[in-house]
Amino acid sequence: MCRSAYCMDERRQSVECKRGAQTVVLLQTHCLNRALLRMFSELSCAMPETPTKVLMHLPPNRSKPRELARLPHHFVTTPEIREPTYVRKSNGPGWAIWRGGHVDLIALHFFRTHPVYAYYWFIEYDVRFSGEWRTFLTAFQDSDADLLSTSIRRASDDPNWMHWPSLHPPDGALPLAGDEMLCSFMPIYRISQRGLRSIDQAYRNGWTGHCEAVWPTVLHRSGYRLEDIGGDGEFVRPWNLNRFYTNNPSDPELAPGSLVFRPVRWMTGSSRNRLWHPVKPLSHKLREDARHVWVSVKPYLPWVRPVVNLPSLNPPPCEEEATRDLS
Repeated sequence: MCRSAYCMDERRQSVECKRGAQTVVLLQTHCLNRALLRMFSELSCAMPETPTKVLMHLPPNRSKPRELARLPHHFVTTPEIREPTYVRKSNGPGWAIWRGGHVDLIALHFFRTHPVYAYYWFIEYDVRFSGEWRTFLTAFQDSDADLLSTSIRRASDDPNWMHWPSLHPPDGALPLAGDEMLCSFMPIYRISQRGLRSIDQAYRNGWTGHCEAVWPTVLHRSGYRLEDIGGDGEFVRPWNLNRFYTNNPSDPELAPGSLVFRPVRWMTGSSRNRLWHPVKPLSHKLREDARHVWVSVKPYLPWVRPVVNLPSLNPPPCEEEATRDLS
């Protein structure tokens, strides 16, 4: 039974390390609103025996939300995640956390300050599950996979994936073959402690690139086990085929399906016990739809000057400002 609004047993949270907690669940976000507070409550209640925390990243000019103090959390800013020993990963011309695929630095910062767990679940703020979160999370308790993720595939099967050019091993290493290069879609994933140590060491050794290419490639080359959460690819267990999500890996945006890059949804679909992504407020969906219409028609309107500046969607805003007091 829940003991507070967020199922937070403070005594359990304070001694989790001493008791050797095996898994931690992290809701990764750049904002907080009522929908995300509900989602955090659902995750906490789903696994009351498992520590659940908010993992929040903000640029240095944004203030920490007041309501975050009520929740177990880890807060970090962009300068803090740029680990100096990750020389190539944390630097470079035009470095950008979102466009460059460096959001994994947020997860690695948490790992370096909390290296005690056997497994780490990372769930982005715009992922939803149309069922009880406990149904999903407990389905993988018997899995010893070092990386549980979605849409895992090889470069030999998807040679046109947009982020392959970003993937680089350390200087002096042999070029990667197509079967050695793997990618994954990672709005939700679980990684083992030894997997995180391997990624941490890889970046110290000079690996760089989009996290959705580096992580599965490095782990697979190291002999660690990858498992797909669902779908119908090479790495899914037979009883999980299309069980928790569907999508189309041959499409650049993974559409159609329940777990895709685009288009944005403003609510989950009708299928039960499915992962859905991206689910965002209706106002954001309408803004993004307008942007894509503009991008599509602009090449056919050569007389149009670039005077229409639609809102940036990286990172996408919450419907309510992160600093708003929701009490």
